[in-house]
Amino acid sequence: MLFILPAALMQFMGDQSKPRGKDELDLLYKLLKLCQEKDLRDEMYCQVIKQITGHPKPEHCARGWSLLSLFTGFFPPSTTLMPYVTKFLQDSGPSQELAQRSQQHLQRTVKYGGRQRLPQPGEIRAFLKGQAVRLIVIHLPGGVDYRTNVQTFTVAGEVLEEMCGQMGITDPQEVQEFALFLIKGEGELVRPLWPHEYLNAVVVNQNISVHSRRLSWETPLHFDHPVYTGTHYAQVLRDYLQGKLMGRAPADTQLAQLAALQHLGRASKSPPSEQDMLDYIPKTLQWQVNMDIIKSLTGQELRQLQGHSPQDAQISFIEAMRQLPLFGYTVYVVLRVSKLVLPGPALLGLNRQHLVLMDPTSQKMCCSIALKDLQRLHLLSPLEPNGAPGLELNYGSADSPQTIWLELPQAQELHHTIIFLLDGSASSAQWFQWPSLS
Repeated sequence: MLFILPAALMQFMGDQSKPRGKDELDLLYKLLKLCQEKDLRDEMYCQVIKQITGHPKPEHCARGWSLLSLFTGFFPPSTTLMPYVTKFLQDSGPSQELAQRSQQHLQRTVKYGGRQRLPQPGEIRAFLKGQAVRLIVIHLPGGVDYRTNVQTFTVAGEVLEEMCGQMGITDPQEVQEFALFLIKGEGELVRPLWPHEYLNAVVVNQNISVHSRRLSWETPLHFDHPVYTGTHYAQVLRDYLQGKLMGRAPADTQLAQLAALQHLGRASKSPPSEQDMLDYIPKTLQWQVNMDIIKSLTGQELRQLQGHSPQDAQISFIEAMRQLPLFGYTVYVVLRVSKLVLPGPALLGLNRQHLVLMDPTSQKMCCSIALKDLQRLHLLSPLEPNGAPGLELNYGSADSPQTIWLELPQAQELHHTIIFLLDGSASSAQWFQWPSLS
């Protein structure tokens, strides 16, 4: 293999003629595939640096630098060679822009591990033309879109930190409470992105969208930025209206107060209509309440809340939701649970510490499992035709192992999210490999 490297390198740079029927893209893939073998990487670094040092032809030298800039984003040199490569890039940086980029790419590779899969041909062509910047849209709760430019070696954690900064979030601990999610198609695959994942490696076609939401609520909330307030309100409101925060109807006055806050949050100047009132009550509760009474009480609440701004109303709504038992959890509706006999679906709450199951009728917590006690997760096929898939959880100590299975449509998403919340430790990451998105 060693004798192939110099020839392919010089052919790519234009110092030797290309083989018949081969273009620079073919040669570049050949070089990158060769260097997927760890034993060849140091040789490749040495050959490229040797070839571009003092090269008499600027155009050919620029191709060599492009290759080195790309290579540093995929594969690190050995610890023995690293100081020499770093010194070369630092010495070349003042006069060579691609040396500065190579330094940045190499720093990312050392920190995040480098891109694991080779890019599609279109991305490589854009990189070689200096057109590696790509627009990605991140969809936040409430219909807010955050647009940002990513490059060949941009990782999810960098984009998440940038997005949070635009919402006034500067505490690193709070940034970690948000996550980017990939959604394939209409939801056939939903999974969180690890901070070290390279966005261009996973957002590979138009059938994949990127979303963001808050997963943990441990850091104190601060409503000092309108987008921060609006996205938090939209996320909490969505869970409330889907019936994920309460299972049974509270007092009429509480429902009316929440309806009034929603109406004010819309900045509506007119009284709520019949349709508005339906929109303000969770669908799971509408059959349990007298809508005429709720509408009358809502009118009284609105008169008392005169002078509240839409943002004040949204903050008050969130504060009211914080009193509910499942606030701060990511909530799923579970159709069936082994070991538990419930009159209907249960609500499952998930945060960084534990998983809980609540009977929505009695609002009683039926089960709590610490995530640190989980030993194994296993996806189950539907038990019945057209049924929902399942997730089996093995937990507890070796002396007292326990098993529980859950049946829910979002079993795969729950599976991915549990592993993500385990912080990607070596012990948990080995349980599961993310499925291909192509």
